[in-house]
Amino acid sequence: MSNSEKWGVFFDLDGVLIDSPDAHARAWAEMFKPFGIELPLERLHIEEGRKSLEIANGIVDEYGLDIAEDELIDLIERKREYYRQIAPSGMREDARSAIDLLKAEAWTIGLVSGSVRQNLEMALDDGELALFDVIVTAECYNKGKPDPEPYMTACREVGLNQARCVAVENAPLGIQSARSAGMKVIAMTSTLPETALQEADAIIDNLTVLPEILSSYRE
Repeated sequence: MSNSEKWGVFFDLDGVLIDSPDAHARAWAEMFKPFGIELPLERLHIEEGRKSLEIANGIVDEYGLDIAEDELIDLIERKREYYRQIAPSGMREDARSAIDLLKAEAWTIGLVSGSVRQNLEMALDDGELALFDVIVTAECYNKGKPDPEPYMTACREVGLNQARCVAVENAPLGIQSARSAGMKVIAMTSTLPETALQEADAIIDNLTVLPEILSSYRE
């Protein structure tokens, strides 16, 4: 099968392949507690997909904090260390089953995340990482979600036209990123309610039905 005939499906990591958004949110909240701030978890879920520095700068600006850049970089590193202590590991069962079915149907499988590579390698084992034809993490691009660059990077790496690719996301910024790249988007309600995911082409509760939906796109 030539690349012009292939289709690709690109998965977000957090909240799609692994149940980690609450751990990320708790880690951010913990880092800003010393500044007298109680960050709501849902506010942090909405930010999912951005690079860490963008999230941190947004919090600093919103609350009018006076934090030097080197201190902020240190805070981000401490956040990542704390997150790794509390984060879940291993792929969701429905995710693994869906990916196995899609690979059998000759889909190109990708992972497109706003997380750094170290977080990814902590969350997934070597066998799970080997399932992906392309892996794009925060180190691979300059502009994070909602910019289309993460998904455009993945399409370029596997040589596929974005019109023949589908993203699986769980947050508004990721949906916007994929749609801006010219891709269809399937959203999961693993983190946020349907009302926050209305820009997606389809909304699902888990990945069990994903292969069936994707097959309809190829017809």
